[in-house]
Amino acid sequence: MAGFAISMVYISMRKGNAMWQLQQLRHFVAIYEQGSVSAAARQLGLSQPALSRSMQRLEDAVGLVLFQRDTHHLRPTDFAQSLYRQANRILQESAGLDRMVGRHREGKAGVISIGCGPFVPDILMQMLSGPNVLAQGQRLDIQVGEFHTLQKGLYAYRHDFMVYDLRLRQRLPDQDDLVTHPLLALPLRVVASPKIMAASAVAGSDEQALKTLAFEQRWALPRVSRNYRRETATWLTALMNERGGPDYQLDTISSCLALCREGKALTLAPDSMIAGDVASGALCILPLDAGVDAQPSMYRLRSHPLSEPAARVWQFLASSQT
Repeated sequence: MAGFAISMVYISMRKGNAMWQLQQLRHFVAIYEQGSVSAAARQLGLSQPALSRSMQRLEDAVGLVLFQRDTHHLRPTDFAQSLYRQANRILQESAGLDRMVGRHREGKAGVISIGCGPFVPDILMQMLSGPNVLAQGQRLDIQVGEFHTLQKGLYAYRHDFMVYDLRLRQRLPDQDDLVTHPLLALPLRVVASPKIMAASAVAGSDEQALKTLAFEQRWALPRVSRNYRRETATWLTALMNERGGPDYQLDTISSCLALCREGKALTLAPDSMIAGDVASGALCILPLDAGVDAQPSMYRLRSHPLSEPAARVWQFLASSQT
């Protein structure tokens, strides 16, 4: 339809003949997040009276009070808290539609965007680097991030799908709209350079000596969510708590392994990423139980049908073995 602009779409949540505009929802979300009309007005670049009038129109349309006002701040009502969750979803999907139209207009429909959590990007590239995965003119855009950030990207249609730990599924809203497909569970091994082992003269079977060595060495780890930290073995949890985290916090396992090969740090990695190095003697596995594994799973939305290229990648991953 000529001249159609998604950003001007009206959201038909009716009360009588009233209709809410996306703009009013944006105003509401800004006030909810900022906690005051003045702060939200500054953020939006509006005057306070204009923003107050917008909220009054929204409250009139709803027939309910959204904020309890006192001298110092606004307190959202129970209804406002429920509305905030739905309004965020609506605004994200609207922005996603804008981006989808823009990508097609710019000829970027062949880009497959995948949001990835820790331990995933390198494994994905192992799986997707073979021939016949991507057709001519198609390319992968793999973006690494934390769960909360990737979740926003999924619901805003910035990602065709995301790959993250299966154990976090329940944190996603609207489970009926969610499609998941688990990939293989990947135990994580404690990995070191033979240089470190030779310098320490620690016997490979002496667990206590190996743990002492682990406390003495630097560590390189990818950025992980709290659930990984909670599940690590007691000795590794104590080590990270003592240091306040790893010495090197990097985006990917491959970056951590690069430091490990040089003898600069220990790291954790799945078997599939270290088999060649272990066989060649470039790395060695320490017989210590890290107490954690990666359980990558693919997530997509039923309400966001995959493009043909993205669907092909999804099916390839679903049928592949690492």
